Amino acid sequence: MPLATTLVALLACVAGVLGHPSSEEDKKAYLETRSRVIAHTRRSLERCADSPEARALEERAVARRMAKAEELRAKYGLNKDKRDRQWFQHYNGLSHDMSYKGYNLNTPAKTLFSSNTTCALVPETIIGPYYVEGELIRSDITDGQKGVRAHVDYQFINIRTCKPMPDLLIDIWHCNALGVYSGVSAPGQGGLDTTYGRGVQKTDADGVVQFDTIFPGHYEGRATHIHVMSTDHARVLPNGTFEGGTVRHIGQTYFDESVIKAVEATEPYRRNPARRTTNLQDFFAGDQATPQYDPFVKHVYLGKKPQDGLLLFLSIGLDPDADYNECRTPAAHWHPGGGEDLPDPQFCNM
Repeated sequence: MPLATTLVALLACVAGVLGHPSSEEDKKAYLETRSRVIAHTRRSLERCADSPEARALEERAVARRMAKAEELRAKYGLNKDKRDRQWFQHYNGLSHDMSYKGYNLNTPAKTLFSSNTTCALVPETIIGPYYVEGELIRSDITDGQKGVRAHVDYQFINIRTCKPMPDLLIDIWHCNALGVYSGVSAPGQGGLDTTYGRGVQKTDADGVVQFDTIFPGHYEGRATHIHVMSTDHARVLPNGTFEGGTVRHIGQTYFDESVIKAVEATEPYRRNPARRTTNLQDFFAGDQATPQYDPFVKHVYLGKKPQDGLLLFLSIGLDPDADYNECRTPAAHWHPGGGEDLPDPQFCNM
């Protein structure tokens, strides 16, 4: 078994046995193992990052993200002020891993929109209690929910070759502006017949999926996040869902405190009664980042205020031999016209 796969399996064992690590010794063991995995992943990426193929892939990512941003601005009528056409160079549009570098209005667009493939997201193995299988393959997962528009661009890269990983099926799911999940019947959640904030897309030749949604809200005990799961070699069904395959990655992506606060000050987020957990208060979020691990999504504002919308993007390095099938534990199964509860999902224990 390759070293990366061995380390990731070890991480899965640690996280699976612990669930949410509580004791200081448990946390230390988990973080030490994760740091080993991340360090190996970064070394793997760095060996191929300067190849002609990797450079060409990044150029396409920059062009794609710039074009999408302009398309969205035009769609939402945000191109009226020509003085603002260099919006993507504004400091407030920079994400966590860039702002500390002191970028300013003269920062090249290529730098802002780079794919950043050396920042790999470790598969977390803790899928959470609200994963729903059988969700539709679709790009717009808004379902009429109110909130700040968000266009999500995830790119998946093979950590050994720096080549894109096409034909992966990518599940994402997140709560709405008031911290409520769709698709599950747990108390306070949206119910089995709801689907907002959930969807699946297949990666294209560049390993890319894109979703239209709203920026997620929060609920007590967790920082604001989006769940992400990738599945390889799955079978697409005639009803627009999929089954089978091998899970290569289960993770969560997070956001800068600055953009969370900006969004949370708007409607309907400000009506969320739950106490917000910051990244620094959440064990699985940003305070546990290492020099090799950055779980924060890059973002730019589409206009001058959060209500104009956001473009969110991140490149994620995957081990093509990882197998997290035992960690794919759904809380429910959706089907047209409703859904059904499944046995209580358990934390992964590989």
